[in-house]
Amino acid sequence: MRFFLCFLFIAAPAILHAMVHHIEAVTPRAGQRGTTVEVILDGAHLKDPREILFFRPGIQCTEVKALPPMPKVGLHHGGYREDQVLCKFEIAPDCPLGLHPFKLRTATELTTLSTFAVTAHPVYHEQEQKQGANDTTAESIPLNTTVHGRIDSVKLSDVDLYRVSGKAGQHLSVEVDSVWLTERHYAESEFDLMVRLLDATGKELARNDDSALHLQDPITSIVLPKDGDYLVEIKQRVFKDGPRCYYLAHIGDNPRPLVAYPAGGRAGDSLQATLLGDPAGEAKLTLTLPATPGDFSLYNKMPSPLPMRVSEYDNILEDRTAAETTVKALPAALNGIIESPGDSDSFKLSVKKGERWHVKVFARSLGTPLDPRITIQRVGSESADVTADDATLEDRGLYAMSRAIQRKEMMDPAIVWEPKEDGDYTLSITDMRGLGDPTSVYRIEVEPVRAEVSTFLQAKVIDMVECPRLTGITVPQGGQWTVNVNLADGPGNTYKGELDLVAHGLPQGVTMTAPRIRAGQRQVPVQFAAAAGVKPQCALISLECKAADGTPLVSHSQQSFPFLGHSGGRAWHSFVVDHYALAVMEPPPFSIEVAQPQIPLSQNGELSLAVKVTRQPGFTEDIEYQFDWVPPGVEGEPTITLPADKSEGTLRLSASASAAPGTYQLAITASTVGGEYYLGTGRSRTSTKFIDLTIAQPYIALKSNPTAIRRGEKAQVVWDIEHKKPFEGEASAILLGLPKGVTVVNDPKLKPGDKHLTFEISATPEALLGQYKELSCEITVTERGQQIRQRMGKAILRVDPALQKSALK
Repeated sequence: MRFFLCFLFIAAPAILHAMVHHIEAVTPRAGQRGTTVEVILDGAHLKDPREILFFRPGIQCTEVKALPPMPKVGLHHGGYREDQVLCKFEIAPDCPLGLHPFKLRTATELTTLSTFAVTAHPVYHEQEQKQGANDTTAESIPLNTTVHGRIDSVKLSDVDLYRVSGKAGQHLSVEVDSVWLTERHYAESEFDLMVRLLDATGKELARNDDSALHLQDPITSIVLPKDGDYLVEIKQRVFKDGPRCYYLAHIGDNPRPLVAYPAGGRAGDSLQATLLGDPAGEAKLTLTLPATPGDFSLYNKMPSPLPMRVSEYDNILEDRTAAETTVKALPAALNGIIESPGDSDSFKLSVKKGERWHVKVFARSLGTPLDPRITIQRVGSESADVTADDATLEDRGLYAMSRAIQRKEMMDPAIVWEPKEDGDYTLSITDMRGLGDPTSVYRIEVEPVRAEVSTFLQAKVIDMVECPRLTGITVPQGGQWTVNVNLADGPGNTYKGELDLVAHGLPQGVTMTAPRIRAGQRQVPVQFAAAAGVKPQCALISLECKAADGTPLVSHSQQSFPFLGHSGGRAWHSFVVDHYALAVMEPPPFSIEVAQPQIPLSQNGELSLAVKVTRQPGFTEDIEYQFDWVPPGVEGEPTITLPADKSEGTLRLSASASAAPGTYQLAITASTVGGEYYLGTGRSRTSTKFIDLTIAQPYIALKSNPTAIRRGEKAQVVWDIEHKKPFEGEASAILLGLPKGVTVVNDPKLKPGDKHLTFEISATPEALLGQYKELSCEITVTERGQQIRQRMGKAILRVDPALQKSALK
């Protein structure tokens, strides 16, 4: 299973609702692999905890229980936290290092996502009892320790100081995880830390604030000049008050290279790599690459990895002795280093007209300082075919994120290139700023464009935070839940036909129903149902797109979880996962049904659906329900609240003229009204089964010539009727859009076969003068006992002054 650590920036409007997540704090933030750690989760709506679901292997929860409530603590954007849960995390000796995302299942909910870090070193907890206690007096720790520290800057900046002993020639490497580590959903700049390495006299030997590899989190390494004690100082780069600013400081004698060259290779091959950027110099390494193409992490004694790549194609290394490196055949992965300012590398490619190549650069994505720009130009041509220096999130395969987010991957270009002629082309790469250094490594993967459509879960809410109300997959025993699944085309996707969804990893007794996805449709309601006898549990699932005509298709699953949001919606840190969390829940205290409509919804029409709620004995609360998905061109009523003393209601749908005729599956979702409305925390949920909604052409179409009426007189608004489909009986008609002082004085009825519909109108002496261009007609047809309303037509009415009496003579 893949997962991705991401740093990002989001822009969003001001917060309008309480943004209450389930888990607001995880303490401690980390544990060493091979140990068992007691962890306290605190937040909101965590009562009746049942189990923990981890997204990565190597860690499990062996015990979970509720603790007494804590004093209420207000949250950044409304609400408060008071619930506490005690967990025991058992970490395997070979557990993967780094952050492990997880969710807690309670009796009624699957929580928002949080994280826990696994370290290689033993974890030492900072001993500072009050602010300032270790600002100048260092705490002594052994090398190869991970410090679990905390910056508490209140009025004064907090400084943490640690003492280690080392030998001449030994490494002293420090990595501080703070932005990367945090589970906080909202904060300011208090997590932006820096580190300094000092000798025993306080002389600065090295410092770091930001890094190409870890962005806002510092990383530094030196070779010790002599035996003795050394100091590690951790503090905020710029003072910002804020509590609970936890960090992990990995302090060890390990080498700390910053990049590997080449930064990847062919799947399953043995790779000879050089590690660059360590203060002791270059180091050679032989490693066997994973068999599966994609991202992988190289640790090699380091507390955090070097990102690398695996592809299906041969590696091509730049020829440093030649002006241009010849690539014998594509696809291939091109590798090199922009070693000095102004450096540029070139590769010669032979291609055919009409071929479509996906050209994807990896540099900043791998944590190197290179800001790459590529140019592709036909040999002998005076102009470039392609120039690119940035990419979109979709270009980089990060389709689950808001388009407002800024990511380091977006600094790496990714394009679809279609040569205009047969022949030789030159692909050149340089740093767009004219910079370069020995760690400015790049990798360019050139592969054929594939047919690719993937799934993702995303709610368009404030700050694009996780929203259980819209993206959670919580299936009640004996019931169902419906969630909207989005689709994203891969770069240059060549498949444009219909799609089917296939679920992988569903627990036994849980089924998925998804309508066939129309060509071009990019959101679909998907329903999960659990048999009554399925026990409550959690699972990781994926949803794969399959081409309806059997075309081979690449398909992935993706969901993004932002953390450390700032004012205005910018977030510094996020996880992207490639599976979805599903939970079978204990049933809610009610169920809901919607009647299958017996008639279609007409374009420009309205249809009312009957809703019935069955309450469990003793449940007497209000219930909210709505359609979370309707076809394009269709609108549903806003959320309806069914009072506690009612068991039946309605929900109206209306269709515009643009609604595409056809039959669609849709469902009503419903919830209790406690907890938080906006994100949906603290609520029990269920949905109706799917119903089939047919959208059809209207019964009639109307046209009218402009009409004029004078004050104090009468006139007629006459509509010409075009019959689209037959109806039985009489239809009633209402004229809409009349100005003040003009009224209809007859009650026209419409019968099958009528060619005209006439409204008699009368204007008072005070009727508003002017021209009115928005007259329309509402027709009500009764079919199979259900009323269908259609609005149609557009007419113009001019109200003129009354004629003077002298003019009448």
